[in-house]
Amino acid sequence: MASDFEKWVLEETLTAEIAECLIYEAHKKIDQAVMEDDPFLHVYQAFYTLGRLYAILRDRFEEIRQELYKKATWKLLAPNFTEKDFEAAAGRGLILGWRHSLPSKIGKHAVHYGFVAEIVCEELSGRLRYVQGAGWEMLDGTSWERRPKERGIIGLVYDVMRRKINTWRETLSDPMGVGGWLSELEKNINDPDWLSKVEELLLRVDYFGVEIVLAEVDR
Repeated sequence: MASDFEKWVLEETLTAEIAECLIYEAHKKIDQAVMEDDPFLHVYQAFYTLGRLYAILRDRFEEIRQELYKKATWKLLAPNFTEKDFEAAAGRGLILGWRHSLPSKIGKHAVHYGFVAEIVCEELSGRLRYVQGAGWEMLDGTSWERRPKERGIIGLVYDVMRRKINTWRETLSDPMGVGGWLSELEKNINDPDWLSKVEELLLRVDYFGVEIVLAEVDR
């Protein structure tokens, strides 16, 4: 049985490792914004992601905010944004992120389930919905296609996280043992029962602010 101190160390380590992955995702959004017709949304999303880390990062938050801000202004201010537009996109995202800040102590399993639900919804934004009485559907071009009942969303969760884990392994340095945590996460996403817990969270539209489209349709 782990002591209270051991549980505290585990939670601190897990949340710090998750922060590193999400900081990377915020920087990647700025890189993507350079190539998009509407960079405003990517800047907003980058600072929203950073804002959600406020409670976890604590003393590191301001340092990382300045790094992201400098990178974004250097890449985007002259070719894409007026200074006023840039500040509006970054400021709005940061404020809303603060309001939905991820808790710094949420327990081992809740950290994992919630983190995966967050990443999946972000990756599939606008292309995923749960239809009451019918199940999960994905947007294919202009039409919604129902997910196979035997796989539902579990296959999608696995595919998204498989790509993310590979990217983080190749990109992130490992100052805090992120690789060990990723190995555990990799084991979890190969377990259908574990993935079903992520699906349960995705159906709770209030969980970490995750939004899933719920629609009544005639069949």
